[in-house]
Amino acid sequence: MKLKTRETCAKIKRKRTSGTIIAVTGSSVKTTTVALLSHILAGDAKVSSQFLCNGYSHAIDSLLNLRSDTRYAVIEQGTKEIGQIPRAAKLIKPDVAVITLVAIEHYRAFRTIEAVAQEKAALVEAVPDDGLVVLNFDNPHVRAMADLTRARSITFGTMGGDYIAREVGTGTDGFLFLTLTGGGQSIHLKTQLLGAHNWLTVAAAATTALELGVPSETVRVRIESFEPIVERMSLHVVPDGSRIILDTVKAPYHSILLPLEALKTLAAPKKRFIMEQISDYAGNATKKYKDTYAAAAKIADEVCFVGPWVHKARAPAADIESGKFRAFANVEALAAYLRETALKDEVILVKSAGNLHLERLLLDRIAKVRCWPNECGHRGSCQQCGLYERAFHEHNGQRRYRRKLRRSNKIKSWLSAFSQSVGNF
Repeated sequence: MKLKTRETCAKIKRKRTSGTIIAVTGSSVKTTTVALLSHILAGDAKVSSQFLCNGYSHAIDSLLNLRSDTRYAVIEQGTKEIGQIPRAAKLIKPDVAVITLVAIEHYRAFRTIEAVAQEKAALVEAVPDDGLVVLNFDNPHVRAMADLTRARSITFGTMGGDYIAREVGTGTDGFLFLTLTGGGQSIHLKTQLLGAHNWLTVAAAATTALELGVPSETVRVRIESFEPIVERMSLHVVPDGSRIILDTVKAPYHSILLPLEALKTLAAPKKRFIMEQISDYAGNATKKYKDTYAAAAKIADEVCFVGPWVHKARAPAADIESGKFRAFANVEALAAYLRETALKDEVILVKSAGNLHLERLLLDRIAKVRCWPNECGHRGSCQQCGLYERAFHEHNGQRRYRRKLRRSNKIKSWLSAFSQSVGNF
C-alpha cells in the first residue's frame, strides 16, 4: 500500500479514536520508558504500544493498529534527521507528550544540542491546550519546553520538579530502587532494571501514569514486575554460570559511562567490559575511545575492544602486558576467547552500537552460532533475523523468503485497517 494511502487511513483512525495518544521522545531511554509505561497502563486498560521501531512509517503503523477498545496508545518517536519529529507530530496529534532527555545524537544531522532540542520540542508543541506534557526537570533543554505549550506541564527529576526521585540506589544485584515523591504521596519503587541511571525511565513512566489517574499501588506493582528489554541493559545467566549484560543497540558518547556505573555496583569474582563502536560525538574519535578505556579500566578487571576501532583505546603498555586490555579483530575470535576463559558468576558487560551484532556473544553461549561476519548489513538483531545458526553465505534464500512473508503480512494488516476505516464513514 502506498504511503499516501496509509497516511490517509492513519489520519482517519486518529480522528475517530477515543483513546489517549501518548508520544514519547528523547535522546536516551525512550524505548524502555515506552515499554514500562505501556506495562503500567496495561494493568487497568487496553493498551497499544510501539517501540524499538520509531520512524515516521512506524508512527503510521501505530495509528493503523488502533482498535475501538484501545484506551491508551503509547508511541515511541525518534529521528535521524531534521524535520522527522515535526512531521510525525502532525500525524500523531498526541494528547500527552513525554520528553526524557536532550543530548547530542545523530551528530551528522543535528550538530548542536539546540538543534536536537528544537526537533524534540515539536511533540510538545503538538499537544492541545487540554493535554498533558511530562518533562525532565533535571535537563534544562527539556525543562524549557514548558514555555512552548499551553497544555498542563508536569516535571520530574532528582534536583526538583513536581515529582522528585529520592533515595535512588542499587543493591548488590545491581537492580534500581527509588522513592518517588509528588502529588501528595511517596511511592517506594523496586525494579528489575540495572543501574541507578534508570531512575529517569522509572520516574518518567511513573509520573505519566500517576497523572493519568493510575492508582499508586498499581504503579508500584507493575514497575516491580517489569522485565528489561533484551539488549537494553538486559541481564542473562548462561549455562556455565557467567552473567552477561547486553547493551548493544546504541552507544552514544554522552551516555557511554552510565553502564559502567552499573557494572561498578555489581558483586562478582571477575568483571569484564566489552566495547565495539561509539557513536554520536563531536571532535577527535581517538580521545573518546581513549577516555572510555580509561574509565572502564578503573572498574573492570578486563577490558576487551573488538573491531576496527581497537587501536584507538590507547591502552598503556602495562595493561596490554598484564592482559587487562585485550584487542580482537573480529567477534568470532572474541566469542571463542570468552568461552575458553569463562568463570562462574563473572559479569560481562557488552556495550556497542548494533552494527557488529555483539549479541552473538550471548547467543554463542546458549546455541551454536555459525554466522560470524563483522558486519552483515542486517539492521535488526540476530534474534529477529533468526539465522545465526546458519553460515552467512546460506542466508540469502532464507532471508528473501522471510522478507516476502513479512511484506505480505504487512499488506494484509494495512488492507484490514483501511477496510475498517472505510466502514466507519
